[in-house]
Amino acid sequence: MKKTLIMGLCLSFLLAMPAEAKKKKEVPPVKKEVRTPARQGLFNVQYWKDKYYFQIPDSLLGRLFMVTTRFVSTPVDAGFYGGELANEHVIYFEKNGKQILLRAKMYDVSADSTNAIYKAVLNSTEDPIMASVKIDSTVTATNGSKLYSIDVTNWFNGDHSVFSLSSIAKDRIGVSAILKDLSYINYIHTFPINTEIVTTKTYSGKSSSKVPAARIAGNVTLKTNTSFVLLPQEPMRARTFDPRVGYFTEEFAEFNDQQQNVKRRKVITRWRLVPKDVEAYKRGKLVEPEKPIVFYIDPATPKQWRKYLIQGVEDWNKAFEVAGFKNAIRAYEWPNDSTMSLEDARYSVIRYLASDIPNAYGPHVSDPRSGEIIESHVGWYHNVMSLLHGWYQVQAGIVDARARKPKFDEELMGQLIRFVSSHEIGHTLGLRHNKGASWATPVDSLRNKAWVEKYGHTASIMDYARFNYVAQPEDNISEAGIFPRINDYDEWAINWGYRYFPDAQSEKEERLILNKLTIAQLAKSQRYWFGGEGNDNDPRAQSEDLGNDAMKASDYGIKNLKRIINELPKWNDEEGDMDVNLLTAYKNLRSQFARYCGHVRSYIGGMYYNVKSAEEEGPVYVSVDRATQRRALAWLNKNLFKEPTWLISPAYISRLIRVPENFIITTGCDVIDNLTSAMTLNLISKHSSLPNSYKPMEYINDLVGYLFSSTTTGEKVNLWTKTLQRRAINNFVKAWRVTMVDEQRPYCLAALQKIKVRLQAARPADADTRAHYQDLLMQIKLAMEGKWDGKVQK
Repeated sequence: MKKTLIMGLCLSFLLAMPAEAKKKKEVPPVKKEVRTPARQGLFNVQYWKDKYYFQIPDSLLGRLFMVTTRFVSTPVDAGFYGGELANEHVIYFEKNGKQILLRAKMYDVSADSTNAIYKAVLNSTEDPIMASVKIDSTVTATNGSKLYSIDVTNWFNGDHSVFSLSSIAKDRIGVSAILKDLSYINYIHTFPINTEIVTTKTYSGKSSSKVPAARIAGNVTLKTNTSFVLLPQEPMRARTFDPRVGYFTEEFAEFNDQQQNVKRRKVITRWRLVPKDVEAYKRGKLVEPEKPIVFYIDPATPKQWRKYLIQGVEDWNKAFEVAGFKNAIRAYEWPNDSTMSLEDARYSVIRYLASDIPNAYGPHVSDPRSGEIIESHVGWYHNVMSLLHGWYQVQAGIVDARARKPKFDEELMGQLIRFVSSHEIGHTLGLRHNKGASWATPVDSLRNKAWVEKYGHTASIMDYARFNYVAQPEDNISEAGIFPRINDYDEWAINWGYRYFPDAQSEKEERLILNKLTIAQLAKSQRYWFGGEGNDNDPRAQSEDLGNDAMKASDYGIKNLKRIINELPKWNDEEGDMDVNLLTAYKNLRSQFARYCGHVRSYIGGMYYNVKSAEEEGPVYVSVDRATQRRALAWLNKNLFKEPTWLISPAYISRLIRVPENFIITTGCDVIDNLTSAMTLNLISKHSSLPNSYKPMEYINDLVGYLFSSTTTGEKVNLWTKTLQRRAINNFVKAWRVTMVDEQRPYCLAALQKIKVRLQAARPADADTRAHYQDLLMQIKLAMEGKWDGKVQK
């Protein structure tokens, strides 16, 4: 009964249940999260759960990548501008178990893998690990290759040393720690041979920073673009550097089994130019390259200047034709294409920078294995036009009426821009400055209308020779003889660096061919001479100079400055200007005069340096002859030691400067500092054993005689003369007591003793002059007693 009751109750309960409950309960399916498809490119890129992933193919493990980081935008006064380089590394990926390592490739040493010593080189050149990240997943592609997925978010979100600002850039801007919560990845785009990452980064600013945001707000925010570019698996054949032709280089120590001493190997930087039709090229026909050099013009460039920048780029085609290529280099305005980015490392760009810096520069990024130039971003500062205006007005204003305005006409400024564009593009092609090119032109030829208009005033656009300041109004020389141009040396240098040798089997074979070509070319004319960058004490290789005789060229230059100085108010008149234009023009004129003095000064203690191969005859080092050095010192006495009153006496000077003498005395002091320096005395002393050289004591006699000639003439000394005399004594005392090596100390002492004798014998009628001489005698006395070291007075 009880059992029956229970069963009945159960049956009643079941009958009372809803029909649906009688069915088996269905379990809802688990929703699996699926990652979005990866964007295809060099690295496939995937974005998932606020993280970015790279899928790295196993075929790219060990391959080299050029990683460059450029600024996209910067704060005011950062010292950098959008488009400028912030960091650069060569890296490669390596798989280590379940990790992907990122290593920086070091290129201080090199060895061919076929040499036994290659193993020893590997053992002593371990590349640093810059990052390690866990492999998130592995995908097998349809072709059987593996893709390793890694989380790269922190690489670009943070302050990684490879992908962020270099330490130099941080110091220059004045920032310290990155603020990760205020930094983020804007986007990542990937393409067949490169991947681009744009980030916004915020740093804590240092109180010492020059950036207003750092000092006022405490933070500095900027935007960067990091580019991964796959370098060629097979490097371009390198071309061995030759110091007789001016190219930038990559350098490393090279080891091989056959050598008995280790040498530093230098290879030039250049673009990879290969003719489309090699057979036609071999027959001497002009052939287009497989891949031309292409530059784009930043769309931020004012429209009126774009065509001149393009012309400056394409003017180099003339030089490439000498190397056998046509249409080798091209320039275009930036296209209206949303898929293109100015920071994309595939594109070379002339970046227009909103800066008051009066400059422009032409850098390039190159493969350190071969010197192959990968890309270039020229920095074009907006205010370079002020520099061009200043140069052209004081150097050519007397022969070109177009320069006699506070604002040049568009065509004139455009042609000036074109010249600078060509110069900077020359750097991007691998060419260094050739500051000796202008020396190849005789000074008299600079005034010969027919000659200078045909051949140009300098043999190279890569010289720092600006405009023909030697030309006189009566010479009637046109723009063709005033402006620099791509010329003989440039054509030769491009031919040397870019000539394709299809039958040469090795870099060494090319080097031997080029050596013969170089010897033959230099024997033809001095216009093919590479004079270097002005760092070897050779007076032929200077900035801003013209001609083969600085004394003669500077005489003509000063003659023109004396004509110009009284015209400056009329040439720079602008309503409401408050004489700002006039003051700027006057400063430019003063600077030009200082350059002339510097050009002449460089002959004293100078040494001609002629690089030669073993096959070439003649000395490499030749001292500037005695007569030329004495003529240079006499020129300085005439034009500088004797106060250049013409420079401080124009009618308008009182509107600009309180004490005109003080404004220009720095020029005199700079020259005196050099003439009485340890360096100059050392050079003259070292060269004194060479034939026809200027002897140290002869130099001291001449210099003291010029600077202290007032002691024998009895003339009243003015502020200018007092300053130069005092400066010379100070420098001789310092050199004698503090900075000189033993070999030069006797000459300094001799100079002081000669000055002392002159001062003691002087009988000036003027009380002020007598007081000045007594003061100088006291300084010498204290110095010889060891009570003064020459450091007090300037």
